[in-house]
Amino acid sequence: MNLSATHLHLMLNHVPVLGTVFVLVVLLWGLLRRSREITSLGLLFTVILALVTIPVYLTGEPTEHQQRRAPWFDRDRAHEHEEKAERGLIAVLATGAVALGALYLRRGGRPGNGAVTGIATAGVAVSFVLFALAALEGGEIHHEELRPGAVNVAPAAPDSE
Repeated sequence: MNLSATHLHLMLNHVPVLGTVFVLVVLLWGLLRRSREITSLGLLFTVILALVTIPVYLTGEPTEHQQRRAPWFDRDRAHEHEEKAERGLIAVLATGAVALGALYLRRGGRPGNGAVTGIATAGVAVSFVLFALAALEGGEIHHEELRPGAVNVAPAAPDSE
């Protein structure tokens, strides 16, 4: 098996999108239940998500270099995808730092700061939107049927001879 940067990128690229949804649900659940344990778990997941997102971003450039000679490759779409992914990365890294700060404030059983946890929760929501936009753009690089204005043609009916 030839595991390339492209393989890694395609395997990992769902983590930021789905991970932000998961983390957002955990954080909101903890906040709504006023559960210190669940909220702390959500903050920890936020930090982990930020760290896991780094290799997703770092495999993007080698993937572009591997694919740029393919007949379907669209350099402009790849550039837009990269720009959107970079915004998402910055947002999730900043959010991870805020979450780490919130965990630090909660250490030793301290009550923490609800505003910091709220900022982290909002940051996860913003990160989700940015990653979702990057994912949409990324899908359009290879899948013409996903591009705006694409006409989806139904497969031809089999001959009834």
